[in-house]
Amino acid sequence: AVVSTQSTGMFWNNELDTSNLITWQDHRCSDEFITEIRSFSEFGEDLHTGYGSATLAWLAQNSPQILEKYEHCGTIADYLVYVLCDLKECVISDHNAQSWGYFNEQTHNWDSTALNTARVTISLPKIVNNGNIIGCVTDDKFNIQKGAQVFIPIGDLQASVYSVLGGNSGRVFNYGTASQIVHTTKPDDFRDIPASVRRTLYTDEYNLITAASLNGGNSVEVVFNLFSSLSADNKLDYDTVMELAYEKRNTDLKICPVFFGERHNTRTQGSFTNVTSDNLTVGDISAAVFRGVVENLGDMISGVEDNSDILYAVGIAERPVLQYFLKEFMGDFVLFDKEVTAAYGAILFDLANKR
Repeated sequence: AVVSTQSTGMFWNNELDTSNLITWQDHRCSDEFITEIRSFSEFGEDLHTGYGSATLAWLAQNSPQILEKYEHCGTIADYLVYVLCDLKECVISDHNAQSWGYFNEQTHNWDSTALNTARVTISLPKIVNNGNIIGCVTDDKFNIQKGAQVFIPIGDLQASVYSVLGGNSGRVFNYGTASQIVHTTKPDDFRDIPASVRRTLYTDEYNLITAASLNGGNSVEVVFNLFSSLSADNKLDYDTVMELAYEKRNTDLKICPVFFGERHNTRTQGSFTNVTSDNLTVGDISAAVFRGVVENLGDMISGVEDNSDILYAVGIAERPVLQYFLKEFMGDFVLFDKEVTAAYGAILFDLANKR
């Protein structure tokens, strides 16, 4: 059995009572709090609100009674394999451990001193390298045959990228709820990178450098909902918005659609500029939002982007307006219209990287 997951988090006890799921969109940690807990560790610079270790620290200092109910924590996929394999301790892949923060990449261990300083008392999962089999299904559960081997769950980002690149080098632009641009790099490439991008573990041969914006399809959804609320007959549909946006792709309206902030700058806000009486149409606004999503990603990865590899574009095959702006800001690309899911990528990854 193969599993992948986003860097979500949850808690459970030995009786398998669970907490609510805490997603990467958790924004309870203030900038001041993040600055404080970053100072506890030399590996704290890559800690942001929504990361597992940040949420644990916040709960430990603000709602410790929640943590007192549970003995285990991990991603939702870690919980799944804990149940499937009837494990005695929780395990987490190095991919997902890194996405939680307070992770020592050299030793592949948690920074226990920082966690103690942050007053985190719940035991964090044991870190296991990706590609390892961690157990077998103990009973026929979820229509999975008893005895099936189970791999350690890998990261959603890594699995999705692997479904496009496999074990090869390259670049990937992905448009979904949020948006990302990713390129591979050698593990010994220790170039300085800005706060707007992060380096993540991938395979033994490559790391990933990623600009992971919190804004993408969700920003377009904000504008679409605005149009719907203003439309008297509510007949405006998404396909129509896409068509109108393409017609107005050369609009002079400028929109910075960072309506959800960014991890490296949580206080950044969206903006409309160069507004005139002629460019406040559905087409102009939609086109400007699509352009802003792509331009924002280009700004985030500026200075570290490697243009030597082919850029594969995912999620935009039916969105010609996004193709237009991707070409404008990122250059030539190849539309990738094959199966691109984390589930499919996780299968390919684990088969190729089994240890």
